[in-house]
Amino acid sequence: MRNQKAVEVVAPWETEDGQRWLEELSPWGQAMRLIHGTLQLETKKHPQEIRAAASLVLMFCRENLWPTRDENHIDRVLELAARQLTSIKQLYENKARSNPEMMTNRNYRNLLVSIDQEVRILEARMSDPKPPMPNEAPASWGDVWI
Repeated sequence: MRNQKAVEVVAPWETEDGQRWLEELSPWGQAMRLIHGTLQLETKKHPQEIRAAASLVLMFCRENLWPTRDENHIDRVLELAARQLTSIKQLYENKARSNPEMMTNRNYRNLLVSIDQEVRILEARMSDPKPPMPNEAPASWGDVWI
């Protein structure tokens, strides 16, 4: 039997070559600028676009995956996404106050739970030390998380 060296399994973006590739990938930077710009839109007019942008922040805020190593930049984007999601949740809650039967709708309740989970994940990623990403997807995401 050969003496084999154990290989550590890491995410593709955690390798030095993977990180360098992401940093040099021009469309990646363009996508990040689009995400940041979308997060600055007015929540009343663009709630779905903002949620889509925030979902990408959730997926890309993993350690070493965001295209910059500037923690201040990452934290600002995380904070903006969390703030916008909170604002969107308030919009949905206000709609439910004027339409109480919405509260009995399972999809609506799952949406609110999902937004709460999304905000908690973003806030956790701003904490120090950063916790590992949860294994479970936010309630409305299905299997896309893993």
